[in-house]
Amino acid sequence: MKILKNSAKCTACGVEIESTHRHDFKLHYCGYEPTQELKWEGEGEKARLVPTGNYTFRFGVDGGKDYLRRLGSGFEDTSVST
Repeated sequence: MKILKNSAKCTACGVEIESTHRHDFKLHYCGYEPTQELKWEGEGEKARLVPTGNYTFRFGVDGGKDYLRRLGSGFEDTSVST
């Protein structure tokens, strides 16, 4: 098996992280929880809804193109291999 892309996507917020080389350990901290309330931030055209909670650890990706390693939960594996 040859790894072309080593990545995972958060199932809550949609952020995708990728490990690009050996021992390139990337972590994702997510501020979105499906049960949290949202609040308006900013004014006028720049106003947007943001989650009210704290950022919490969701998952990690490691290994680059040498190996696949995952830590945590709440992610969809988006890696590509042959």
